[in-house]
Amino acid sequence: MDKAKKAALYSALLFPGWGQFYLKRYKRGLIFFLPVLMGSIALVWSVVRVGSAIIQASPFKKGTVQPADIIRVSVDALKSVDFSYLLMMLLLIAALWILSIIDAYQLGKKC
Repeated sequence: MDKAKKAALYSALLFPGWGQFYLKRYKRGLIFFLPVLMGSIALVWSVVRVGSAIIQASPFKKGTVQPADIIRVSVDALKSVDFSYLLMMLLLIAALWILSIIDAYQLGKKC
């Protein structure tokens, strides 16, 4: 497998920017890696924050939590997150991921 395909594969399968890291283009890799990492953390944080608020508002009795309760709280947390914010972050992450794959492939072809 040539460098272009390997770099694109790393970016596609692992995380955006890893293909650039493989090609020793560290600054370029960070341009893709950091925003996607920060966006992912922001998404997880917003869901966890809302889920935590839901759990605190309706505390469960010790030893009585069922898997269905956990699923219900998770679904309620996702419903409480601002959908436009969630969609915007997911689209940004997806766009950066695709750009990372294309960029890693093109950089690999030049090597």
